[in-house]
Amino acid sequence: MSEKSWVFRLAVAEDAPEFSKWAAENPQIAQKDLLQGMKATNPTVVTFVAEHDGKAILFAPVYMMAMLAHLGVNPEARAAEILQAMNVLKDGVSAFLVQYGIRSVGTLSLPDYGVAKWALAHSFEMDKRNLFVLDLNREMAPAEA
Repeated sequence: MSEKSWVFRLAVAEDAPEFSKWAAENPQIAQKDLLQGMKATNPTVVTFVAEHDGKAILFAPVYMMAMLAHLGVNPEARAAEILQAMNVLKDGVSAFLVQYGIRSVGTLSLPDYGVAKWALAHSFEMDKRNLFVLDLNREMAPAEA
């Protein structure tokens, strides 16, 4: 297999029937994930393709998602104020993101933390799968000599 014969490209409309068939017949792809890869669900979705010698080998729908890094809490704030502030931030951030086609927000927490309990009570869902993160900053860091 020659490295030169590999191509990275954007999917085109003509790819859709074949890719849809592959995805529909793959028992490892959950229905929810199929829906996440559609423009109707995630307007920012872009599908990339790896092909070899003109034959598509793999495709990947990729969409933008916002990730909540952390919450900065005023140590003097009362619990009721913090809860209300979380609602205000959720609504404000959601309105901002939707303008840019972003339809999901994630955060990392432990189930027994207060923020996780709040999230579950406010339309967040806990995915039972593990999150795998590729840190592009680390990938782009210059190699040490």
